[in-house]
Amino acid sequence: MTTNTKAAVIIPFYKTILTRYEEIALKQCFNILDGHPIIAVKPHSLTLPESATKKGFYDIISFDDKYFADIHGYNALMLSEEFYKSFINYEYILIYQLDAFVFRDELIEWCSKGYDYIGAPWTYKKAPGLVRKLKNYLYFKNNAKYKDGMPKIGRQMEDRVGNGGFSLRRVKTFANYAASQREKIEEYLRMRHPWFNEDIFWSIELNRKKQQLVIPELKTALKFAFETNLDRCLHINNNQLPFGCHAWDKHADFWRPIFKSFNADI
Repeated sequence: MTTNTKAAVIIPFYKTILTRYEEIALKQCFNILDGHPIIAVKPHSLTLPESATKKGFYDIISFDDKYFADIHGYNALMLSEEFYKSFINYEYILIYQLDAFVFRDELIEWCSKGYDYIGAPWTYKKAPGLVRKLKNYLYFKNNAKYKDGMPKIGRQMEDRVGNGGFSLRRVKTFANYAASQREKIEEYLRMRHPWFNEDIFWSIELNRKKQQLVIPELKTALKFAFETNLDRCLHINNNQLPFGCHAWDKHADFWRPIFKSFNADI
């Protein structure tokens, strides 16, 4: 393991027993990314699963239990200055939730591209036509809402980048915005709705009025990760696998033969 300060891999834990699929994700992370600092984050009260303690983490960092009680707590953690300042000695962190899987080590290569944030794109089921693209853009810029007042986030997310479960984040930039955008962040946290999850804030909200985070477009981001509508992802990416993927457990039939070539049986 090297001790480079360019990037660290961050794996969140919130329970003492991992599923078989989570064990596969954890093993693959160490198989491929062990040349980088791999850091476990967990609640203060949690003892890491035995299989995890054997991996030899570069560091283990604990946060208040409230951040791991539910998705709302996790959103609060990932929108907090406290979280990013814990990794301020690194230029980037790669969030690797245990429903991620990495195919090869391209971490430093992605860090060198100069983006502030990259996540697995929310790929639409087919290429949206010009009219749909224009409407989606207007929904995004104006934060269009339904009659009940909820934003049309589903349309705003189409082909945008991207999900936070396997994501690269520039640490200092995120720490600064987590501090300077507290009013909007608190508004998000009060909503307790999936359309106000932390990755929606970083991917959509922060860039709504002007570009504040440098985020790649769909085609580039699909070289980083796949998540949904996988046949279309593969087609756009010229039948090449990305750096990694997220939420693969929801699409096991697609991934099974591919994972098998990486000695992972699902």
